[in-house]
Amino acid sequence: MAAGKTTVARAFQRLGVPVFNADAVVRKLQGRGGAAIPALQQLRPSVISNGCVDRAALRAELAKDPGLLKKLEAILHPLVRKERQLFLRQCRARGVPLCVLDVPLLWESGAAASCDLVLVVEAALPTRLARVKHRHLLGGRMTVALARQLMACQMSDEERRARADLILSTEGRPAGVQRQVRRLAWALRGGRSALRQDRDCSSRRRAPGRRTIMEELGAHDAHHTF
Repeated sequence: MAAGKTTVARAFQRLGVPVFNADAVVRKLQGRGGAAIPALQQLRPSVISNGCVDRAALRAELAKDPGLLKKLEAILHPLVRKERQLFLRQCRARGVPLCVLDVPLLWESGAAASCDLVLVVEAALPTRLARVKHRHLLGGRMTVALARQLMACQMSDEERRARADLILSTEGRPAGVQRQVRRLAWALRGGRSALRQDRDCSSRRRAPGRRTIMEELGAHDAHHTF
């Protein structure tokens, strides 16, 4: 949350890379006539208003009942997975060499199994909380307190780093993030030597029995998803 993954995803989109945005899919599922509405109505009627999810009411319920998050995910994850699989089929049918899954809960939702390469976008906790606070001051509904609560329910930063193939920091200026994305996209589209030379994107340490980034790229020439 507030790590900068949306910024990175948009950078890929500007380069013409198809991006699956899980958050946008969730908003669609929770909108009027969305596929998740019947189950959410049964789970917590108070968060449904005029046929769609009242996001402010949902945030209030999550703040009161932390256990609600898992129940919510049990409804949403299968529906998001269906949309994600459709996106990937369409990319393969079009012969797209590279596409991106912008998914907040990549491992928790099972989406990592669809990826050739996992890029973790990160920023230090103080930076992330400062971003949440700034957005809240500009009218965003997410508070720092709720952000902390939701982060506590997610996989730790340490575990995400351990599972990642690449880590991209968004601590610097936007131009630096765009440069990292441009180099990585070029490498995955065929200029593989860039991954060795690019010091902006730091590879995780190789675990016993795990393949390096270059080995992964060599084994998946036709289509890369991450």
